[in-house]
Amino acid sequence: MASIINSISFKNFFNYYGDYDTTRYDFEEGVNIVVADNGAGKSKFFNAFLWLFYDTVLNSDDKRTYPVKDFAVKIISDKAKNETLMGDSVETGIKLEYSTGRYKFQIVKSFIATRIGEKLSDFDSWQITLNDVEVDKTDHVLPKYKPIYDAEEKHRVINQLILPTLRQYSFFQGEEVDKMIDFTKKSSIEDAVRTLTNISKYEDIAKIVQDISNKAYNDLNKQTKSTSDHNDRLESAIELKKSLEIQLEQENEKLNIQKELYETAEQEKNDLEQNFANAEKRKELDDKISQKSRVLRGVKEDYDNFLEGINSRFFDGGFSWISLGFERSVVDFKDKIKDFRQKRYEKRALLNATENPNDYFTILPSDSPDAVTLEQMIESEHCHVCNRSAEKGSDAHNYLLKLKNRPNETDSTRDFVKNDLEDFFGNLQINASPFLNKFEAIPQSVLRTREKELELKKRLDKLNSELKTLKARRKDILIAGTESEGADNASDIINQYKGSIRRIEQASGRIERLQNNISELKTKITNTDKEITSLRPKDIPEGYTVSYEITQDLVEATNKAQARVFDKMVSLLESHANEHFESLIKYNDIKGGVLSFEKTPSGGISLDYIDELGNDVSGASEGFQRMKKFAVVMAIISANTSQYNYPLLADAPLSAFGKAFNKGFFEAIPDVFPQSIILVKDLYDKDLDGKLTDLGQKLLESNTIRTLYLNEVDEELPQIERTTKIERRK
Repeated sequence: MASIINSISFKNFFNYYGDYDTTRYDFEEGVNIVVADNGAGKSKFFNAFLWLFYDTVLNSDDKRTYPVKDFAVKIISDKAKNETLMGDSVETGIKLEYSTGRYKFQIVKSFIATRIGEKLSDFDSWQITLNDVEVDKTDHVLPKYKPIYDAEEKHRVINQLILPTLRQYSFFQGEEVDKMIDFTKKSSIEDAVRTLTNISKYEDIAKIVQDISNKAYNDLNKQTKSTSDHNDRLESAIELKKSLEIQLEQENEKLNIQKELYETAEQEKNDLEQNFANAEKRKELDDKISQKSRVLRGVKEDYDNFLEGINSRFFDGGFSWISLGFERSVVDFKDKIKDFRQKRYEKRALLNATENPNDYFTILPSDSPDAVTLEQMIESEHCHVCNRSAEKGSDAHNYLLKLKNRPNETDSTRDFVKNDLEDFFGNLQINASPFLNKFEAIPQSVLRTREKELELKKRLDKLNSELKTLKARRKDILIAGTESEGADNASDIINQYKGSIRRIEQASGRIERLQNNISELKTKITNTDKEITSLRPKDIPEGYTVSYEITQDLVEATNKAQARVFDKMVSLLESHANEHFESLIKYNDIKGGVLSFEKTPSGGISLDYIDELGNDVSGASEGFQRMKKFAVVMAIISANTSQYNYPLLADAPLSAFGKAFNKGFFEAIPDVFPQSIILVKDLYDKDLDGKLTDLGQKLLESNTIRTLYLNEVDEELPQIERTTKIERRK
């Protein structure tokens, strides 16, 4: 009966905070889906089975596995650790229930962590105690669990869930599909065939028969020497055969070396296949990106300079934007400057009149002499007004001089107002004169400038968009791990790919030559053996000769049987792989081709997708390549004559598939696996109300899907408060 997982639950396991009853998944026979975004528990769910099978967990940071005890502090929920006081303990564990027909088993793996330090995530702050694995058993007639105490029996129950030899096909993460079968290596194909057939028995028989044949040959030679006289031709033939067999062994060693070189080059070619297929396109994109970047830098520089130059247009007399909106201010300024100057003139005149009244008013009688008479009075030193003497140096004479010179003694530097703004307003008029005639042209100038800015911005945005598109296209054709940061390695990829092709051709040529040499040596050995037989004495007991001949026939028969079983199973795998591949690509546009298994010179298998004329059908995407390999994995399982009795546990197997591949995948897997539990993020969309994509919603409504869970984590909360929320949608 098939092993069916009934439930799995967690206790303070990573973000699965709480007891077993609050973090429980119940599953059914058929397809079960757990949908979660990154960080919402997919990998942690997968880690539970790593702990169950291997007592290890995967560190998502460095993609390496660690023993549970060495990684225990990180396994404990941060929220649970934060709530654990100094000296107190917290338990972390997983609990799984599965059934096999009549019986049902419950497995619990856990450990206790006691806090002994302040630092929450410091390994030295916790004392870890691993609990013994608990395994209980019950049946469906009397559903009461009874503990199993025998360690070997516990181990058997755990292994019974998925046999260790089959876990590579039933328990994996998405990218591990690529590593399940290395078609370039004969050993990888043989391992798959060995899983499905009893070919290992043929290998054992072939080894035994070869040993018997060697013994029969040695016995025959001993008997020949003991029953015959000296025969130079016979001894020479026997020595020749030994020499030929040594040469054959050496040639076989050389052949194995060349096959290894072929496999290595073939592996490198396959690794670079997708990159090489896109290398020229990527090179073309790189050239376009480089050219587009240069144009973008030029336009960006023009745009930045243009924006910087806009400020100068406010004060540049050629544009005079600063005067926009000040049209009325010119009239107001003229009126005010007129009033200012009138009042300034009045204030200045008043000050002059006050300090120099004689410049503006006469202080002499109306019949006083004029200036000429005044001059005569000074010269004659006599005042004609009062008829008195005005001798030189006297007060009267000095007064006459004062009257004469009074208008020329005014102090022109004395301020007549507190703040004289005449020069300020004058400078304003001089400096503003370039702006006075621009009022009508400014709106049009601003409009043209704005239009030019929008034009440059539009061009800049277009170039940015085009550059982004080119980079996105370039990114789409890259495979992780083949592109060095910031470097263009398209040429390197092309050279490496061509180099691998060249090494394949060289190794293939050498393999062919060595195989011809080996064939010739085998022919020589056969002919020499016939010569030896003809030269052997006739009195040798017949049993020795017959025994050797029979064992030789058996060696040949077992080798042929082994090759026939291998070829037959490869053919069967090809047939089943095509059936599954057709189901997987049912909703894709890839039509009109079949998977073809062809033997390589190294004895490996070349897996190609060809049309009816034998031409390769395009489809080099990572998803397409992975789908081909997954079809073969399904074929390895379905080609077995007995029913496959183990569930499929897969973390992110759809990451490279695409929508159409995903749909075909969920419809195809029930044909092979009695139960599947798929952890996937591709069906999650946090921006949608239901959090599921269109395909996720369709799968939710499909009868093929038995259960569907949605995991969510509140990323806005600090890590020490985060928990995984489990919602069963179906």
